[in-house]
Amino acid sequence: MRKKLLIISKMIIVIFLPIVILLGSLKAYALNEEFYMKEFKKYDIVQNIHINEASLHKIATGIVNYLKDDEKDLLIFIEKNGEYVEAFGQKEKLHMKDVKILFQRGYILKNISLFLVGFAFLIIIKFSNIWKDILGKSLIQASIISFVFIFFLYVLMNIDFYQYFIYFHKIFFNNNLWLLDPKTDLLIQILPLEFFIDIAQRTLMLFLGIMFLTGWIGFVLVRHVMKI
Repeated sequence: MRKKLLIISKMIIVIFLPIVILLGSLKAYALNEEFYMKEFKKYDIVQNIHINEASLHKIATGIVNYLKDDEKDLLIFIEKNGEYVEAFGQKEKLHMKDVKILFQRGYILKNISLFLVGFAFLIIIKFSNIWKDILGKSLIQASIISFVFIFFLYVLMNIDFYQYFIYFHKIFFNNNLWLLDPKTDLLIQILPLEFFIDIAQRTLMLFLGIMFLTGWIGFVLVRHVMKI
């Protein structure tokens, strides 16, 4: 019974620890106003759609607060062509409502995964005399699996990011509200495909960095056991 419990705990760490770190890495950028503003500047959004920087900052703050659920409605007024108008139309707001639901599900998955990982750590420490070896190997395996997964994901992204971006929307959204018009819809004007390429790349780089550190910690634990 104890052996099975330790095996299950090890599997939980290998599977769910990368999920916690990946979702945390995504949150570091997707809910970061400064990142949005840097992207707006990088793609010259002010000049391209004739909205001042103050309005863009208001939009970035509004989107982040909405996705954090600090704001219940995505009601943002900005200055455009000398007039104060609502930033987003009904279709855009309905799509962002779907996005918010997806983020909330991500929060739930992250919290459940974190609880499972913490519980697995406690089980291994409590019921194993060689807990450092088991934990160390679990962290190493989690890192290796993560690197393999990200390698294949990176290859797919470089083959055709747009195509897999479409697949993502078809899988996670059950409507066509995400099919916005770049000529009229502000949301897609300020968040072009390049924005999502950047956020995906930075999320994966941060994730890999943390998983590398995780693997190194695992290596140190296993090496420490071998020296005893």
